[in-house]
Amino acid sequence: MSLRKIHIANEKSRNTLINFKGITPPSNAFKVDENNDKVFNRKVIKGIAENSIDGLKDKYGDDLEKIAEALVKEDPEIDYEVTGRFLGASPKVYVNEDLKVVYRVNKKEKVFDPSGELKEERDLRHLDANVTSEEPLKWSGKYFPIEKSYNKFVFVRTYQLFHDSGLTYDFLFEMAKQLEEKKSFLLLGSGAKGVGPVIFQENGQPFRVFLEGRTKGEDYMLLMHLSNLELKAIH
Repeated sequence: MSLRKIHIANEKSRNTLINFKGITPPSNAFKVDENNDKVFNRKVIKGIAENSIDGLKDKYGDDLEKIAEALVKEDPEIDYEVTGRFLGASPKVYVNEDLKVVYRVNKKEKVFDPSGELKEERDLRHLDANVTSEEPLKWSGKYFPIEKSYNKFVFVRTYQLFHDSGLTYDFLFEMAKQLEEKKSFLLLGSGAKGVGPVIFQENGQPFRVFLEGRTKGEDYMLLMHLSNLELKAIH
């Protein structure tokens, strides 16, 4: 994965563009078959729209018992020309209630409360990326103890920050050292107080970004953990 840029500020409000990229640790575990040959995952086609439950309802009606009887006797859920074929690269399409491809869609954003109930449905907002905007992402001053954070937030992605000069080395090393001493994550965000969402690409998903620092001698590791879900107790 190639390096990307992010504009961040430290505790003293000094800011600069920093390189970052995703880190995927190599895995020593792999699957084998009975002959100890490596096994690879492949996508196969399960069926076409007419074989789905909605497609079967169009053919047999809404009577589920009638559909179940047809499944036993006729296997209408299987298309013998298509089912089981390997699937390569394929585009994503949207379909309507009649399972026909549509070419113009109106996307809606749904907001749910912690119990899963729908709170609000609204038009999809246009979101501008803010990781390289003129205003840097700020050091919010809000710390979260590491041992408690993993039970509070769901982290979906992690990026590592890299220096490209002596100045950016000092900039990142001091951040990492301070966070390591506090044994805490730091919330890095947009807005005047640094608590706003971080958006990595235009109309991308908003994330909360938590910085984690580790050092060993003169070496350091500064990580950005991305979260879009907070775990809350249901009352």
